[in-house]
Amino acid sequence: MLGTVLFSSGAVAAPPTVAAELVSHVAEYRLRLSSTTNGSAIVAARGAFDYRFERVCDGWVSEMRNALILQGTEGSAINSAYSMTQWEDFDASRYRFRMRDFQDGQLIDEVNGEAQRLTDKVVVHYENPVEIDEDLPPETLFPMQHSIKLLDQARRDERFGNDLVFDGAGDTPNYRIAAVISGVRSASNTADDADNVAKDPFYRMSLAFYPVGQAESGPTYEMSVDYGGNGVAQHLVQNYGDFILEGELVRVRKLPLPECN
Repeated sequence: MLGTVLFSSGAVAAPPTVAAELVSHVAEYRLRLSSTTNGSAIVAARGAFDYRFERVCDGWVSEMRNALILQGTEGSAINSAYSMTQWEDFDASRYRFRMRDFQDGQLIDEVNGEAQRLTDKVVVHYENPVEIDEDLPPETLFPMQHSIKLLDQARRDERFGNDLVFDGAGDTPNYRIAAVISGVRSASNTADDADNVAKDPFYRMSLAFYPVGQAESGPTYEMSVDYGGNGVAQHLVQNYGDFILEGELVRVRKLPLPECN
């Protein structure tokens, strides 16, 4: 969804206040078509986005599932489903990931592997679809590390961010992400929220994703997230270029803390 911790010269410990206030939770979002551009191949869309975020004994675990039915201009429908599972340790030194992409029920892409932060670089070991290693710059952030960094910047009233982030997904696993962060705003969602975890004030984070080395051609993807100070996303917008999806928070439930020795 997002990801981040203050990272400088190998110091990767999360800001303690931000990390301590993150709430383990399960959230459900209803996706609808918000707008299209002239000439868009998509005329209708509906779907759901499910997200699970949990503090476990050795780090952060997140799971996201995105299911969409896209209606084309010629009447054809595409049933698209995407899932991503991530584990990241608390000091952002190790990260594991698995992405699966389905179209009309058929698996069309799967990527999984692990990344490790060393003093002078980040080393990625892909296990699937082919076994290969890749070196990334030492300033590369992992997803949760990036999310925490954005929240820390928001609390310090910093309005802009620009970070290199690796998540391991798809053809472009690492991006330069430019962020614009709003001031604090009051929650306004109507979600089923028995634990009152989506009532915190939020920051609207507008993110533009630039493939590394291709900034001059513009972002390939943009999204905006109303991100509560406790880590709960209260609303989201996904901009795919020729169409835009809006995600309304429908239901959210708090998860218990783990029992760790």
